Amino acid sequence: MQSLRQLLIATFLLVTAIHLSPAHGFAQSNISGLLQNYSAIQTTPDHEFITVRNRLRLELSRTIRAGNIYAEADFINRYQHSGESELLIREAYAEWFTSNYDIRLGAQRIIWGNSDTDFVNDILTPVDLREFLTQDPGDLRVGLNALNITRYIGAHSLQFVAAPVRQPNLLPEPESRWFPVQTTEIPLDISFRESNDGYNITDVQLALQIRWRPGGSFDADLMVYNWAHPMPAYAINFQDPEFGTFFPTINLIETYKTTPMVGYSQSWQASDSWIIKSEGLFTTERLFTFLPVSVDRLEDALDNPAIAFEVAQEFEIRDDGYLLTKPWYKQMIGLQTDWLGTTISLQAFLEIIMNYEDRILPQEYFPYASILLQRSFMRDRLQTVAVGRYNIFGKDYWTQLQAIYEIDDGFEIALGTNLFGGESISPFYGHFTFNQFKENSFLFSQISFYF
Repeated sequence: MQSLRQLLIATFLLVTAIHLSPAHGFAQSNISGLLQNYSAIQTTPDHEFITVRNRLRLELSRTIRAGNIYAEADFINRYQHSGESELLIREAYAEWFTSNYDIRLGAQRIIWGNSDTDFVNDILTPVDLREFLTQDPGDLRVGLNALNITRYIGAHSLQFVAAPVRQPNLLPEPESRWFPVQTTEIPLDISFRESNDGYNITDVQLALQIRWRPGGSFDADLMVYNWAHPMPAYAINFQDPEFGTFFPTINLIETYKTTPMVGYSQSWQASDSWIIKSEGLFTTERLFTFLPVSVDRLEDALDNPAIAFEVAQEFEIRDDGYLLTKPWYKQMIGLQTDWLGTTISLQAFLEIIMNYEDRILPQEYFPYASILLQRSFMRDRLQTVAVGRYNIFGKDYWTQLQAIYEIDDGFEIALGTNLFGGESISPFYGHFTFNQFKENSFLFSQISFYF
């Protein structure tokens, strides 16, 4: 990943040099950007700062006769502790246009599907989850290095994407308050490692989308992939116990698998005020972690050293890292309407592990639902947004309330809150849960100046 970041930075600098070079008649250049301050503080004791950061975004574009050259980068300074700074390349690409084709090469955002609060078919572009929901949704995506070709056929189109290397989501560090695997209740020495697999030709990923636009009120997309889901499964690796201890060190290793997938997305304008949406993704071989003992026994082992020792004996070194593959399906069905000037979107999701086995850590069915409310006031100068998600089996939730006010052209301020909660749950729960972040609930302010 370090070499990939260096390549992205080099590409950005190259595009910048091209942009700043003397124009030649038909070339046209443009520089725009954003200066932003973001502050978030816990609503729970000890009322610590979750994050405080400054962001300078530069967007460079140069239009030429055959197409366009574009680059976008964020210079981020996180100043609550040691003044950490980062250069993050979001996009850096060249594109060419013909009468029937658009061709784009480089780091770029590619967004598929129509889900509001989750990712179903929108798995091509990696997502930056290192600071989780302290970022705007538009700031989460980081450019995918790919060749992107779109062929237009009347109102319809074909889009082909080829990515030479696998780019998973950017996950928080294990010591981060946003790390999704919580082990504070487990009295074992656990470490997390990134996948150390070298580059392989099988890492090349391919995707094709067929957009059907018959006109009227119905739109549909069909997607076919040979891709790796950007969220990892964790392989389990054991190291011999250190002198004076009974239990081995457990290494959890991020693992990904490129596999065939097929998906669809559709939107139907059922009436002037109602839109029906749905989206699905079928993965032929998704990786899942399994355990040789039941979750009940693992929970008993937390309080009983004798049982813990017995359970430890049942684990053994395995070549498969306690991973297996199963077909997996994810479905979304949603309704959207406008009522009294408020846009309301309701979406229900269901994840299914097919050919399920009881030893698999995640549950066979994982349902959840979301709601999105948007309304503007004062001739659109004030925007209000409310978003929420509820995980049905885990009984945990996330809620965001936000108001954005445009003080002047290009100058706006936002105030809001993100709240997490739910019932306490087993540390061996095999799914993501917002309850583990309940101490991270926070208030935030964001001041943005666009130029």
